[in-house]
Amino acid sequence: MFCLSLGDSLAVGVGQQLPQCRIEAEVGITSARYVIERLSPYRADKVVISLGVNDGAGAHTLESLARVRSAVTARTVIWLLPFGHGDARAAIQTIARRFGDRTIDTGPYVGGDKLHPNEAGYRTLAQMVSASPATVMVGLGPLVAGHRGPIMMRPTGLRWPGQARP
Repeated sequence: MFCLSLGDSLAVGVGQQLPQCRIEAEVGITSARYVIERLSPYRADKVVISLGVNDGAGAHTLESLARVRSAVTARTVIWLLPFGHGDARAAIQTIARRFGDRTIDTGPYVGGDKLHPNEAGYRTLAQMVSASPATVMVGLGPLVAGHRGPIMMRPTGLRWPGQARP
């Protein structure tokens, strides 16, 4: 399995715990700067993305996250939801829903700075990424939720512990 970890410091921390992952991330980077400086087409079995938490008020986070996600082709895409940071969380959840991606809430694992997990927290998040059930790419489809491209479907009956039924 080939894995990529894209984005900011949370992506760096999780990626360092996943030896099969190549890290394409930078501490402190905004989503807009990521699009300008680092974005390229990405293809992997599994992709972990953490972006948006470093964006300021009035940033075009939703548009930047959509551009990043549009550059990714993967069987499974997982977004890391930062603790707090309501605007970033909302934008991430919107894009994840649009593309049929999974999310992992980092909140239960944050340390004293209320953003970054400690080493044990990063290990736990990496285990969650590794254990994430695969989504299944079913082919090209019509314009869906503003996106033209592969339609991603989750296997039925698979949920995170405590996750409500859809």
